[in-house]
Parts: sequence; C-alpha cells; structure tokens
Amino acid sequence: MKWTIWRFLADGANTSVLTGVGSIEDLLKLVVNILVLGLGVAGVVGVVWAGILYLTARDNEQQAARAKTRLIEVAIGLVAWALMYTALQFLVPGGLTF
Repeated sequence: MKWTIWRFLADGANTSVLTGVGSIEDLLKLVVNILVLGLGVAGVVGVVWAGILYLTARDNEQQAARAKTRLIEVAIGLVAWALMYTALQFLVPGGLTF
C-alpha cells in the first residue's frame, strides 16, 4: 500500500492549529499574547522609523520636529501598552504566559 499524505491524515494525525487551546480562557490568553507581542514589535519599529527620520533630517527643521513628535507618540503608546499588559495580568486568572 502506498503511503501518502491522505493516508497519514486518515489515520488520525493531529492537524489542529490550536493544539494547546482547551478552553475559552486558553484561547483568550493566546489572542492577548499575540496582540501584546504585535504591539511591542510595532513600538520598536516606530522608534526605529523616528530615528531614521531624525537622522535624515539634516537641516530640515520640520522633518526633525516631525521625528521628535513621532518618537513622543511611540513612547506614549509603549507606556499605554505596558499599563494594558499589567492590567491584563491582573484581570486574567492565572496571568498571561508566553
């Protein structure tokens, strides 16, 4: 008998994408962790982008001011992100784990 992917799937292979999710609470933790990590990555990208804007401003004061404004906005966003994560650690039973 030829061994194919269809035979493998027919024998009861686990094809679930969410293997560690057994309850709504686990699903909530997974979704929140993905969002928290995504916001952290977006914050880092924002800081890098503001740095590039500032470095390439040279004598353009308007671009330098725009870069400083963007950096302040990203800093405020990262502080709000940290406060949100702290609040979720308190609200979700058992806390959020990676």
